Amino acid sequence: MKYLFFFLFPLFAVQGQNQVEHQSQVWYGYYLTIPMNANWYVQGEVHTRHFIDPFVHHQNAFRAHVHRTIGENWDISAGAALFLNTPNDPLAKVRLAIPEYRPHLDIAYRHKWSAIRVDHRFRSEMRFNRETNASRTELTDGVNFSNYRLRYRIQALFPFFKQIQGKVNTEILLNAGQENPANTLDQHRMFAGLSIPLRSNLTLDVGYLHAFVQRPNLNYYDRSILSLMLYHRLP
Repeated sequence: MKYLFFFLFPLFAVQGQNQVEHQSQVWYGYYLTIPMNANWYVQGEVHTRHFIDPFVHHQNAFRAHVHRTIGENWDISAGAALFLNTPNDPLAKVRLAIPEYRPHLDIAYRHKWSAIRVDHRFRSEMRFNRETNASRTELTDGVNFSNYRLRYRIQALFPFFKQIQGKVNTEILLNAGQENPANTLDQHRMFAGLSIPLRSNLTLDVGYLHAFVQRPNLNYYDRSILSLMLYHRLP
């Protein structure tokens, strides 16, 4: 129960906030895994995200990371991402895509619980943003350190129907070293969906993601997200 409370606490905190803005989005992603040998592999990701009403582009993202497996249960990795972020307000007139650079380290552990596979992932990432002019209409040459972010996700995969698996997870994202010390909670995400094998090395994950995002002014975005992710592993 204490672990359940830990993950649901951000939900209770949001209920006490008056400034909550509801948004709907669609997220698309493609993951390509390239094995190098029995213990090493490389993974690349491409993502794009947009608002539904109005239909406005929000983000593009590109990530690459190198993994080392240790035994059957442990996986450690390092990599970096490039995010191209437009304003969180879909009605904003100026929609300059601002690059954000995110180097990261991961530690993952997986284990079986009866027919259920449980995955734990801890990620530590640094966030750097390109600077802009005062009106945020043009990029400048400067790069500004934003904050450290710590992420923990617990995920369960279980048999659903024939070869289709159910997938549920929850993830909490915490800020550290940011300009506003009160802005500790970055996001709380909850996902439920299906993992559908299309081929032996190709899987489509379809589901609903609910994200509470704390803004620097301590107000919130409450986001309902349709998530479509394609996972491709080379032989």
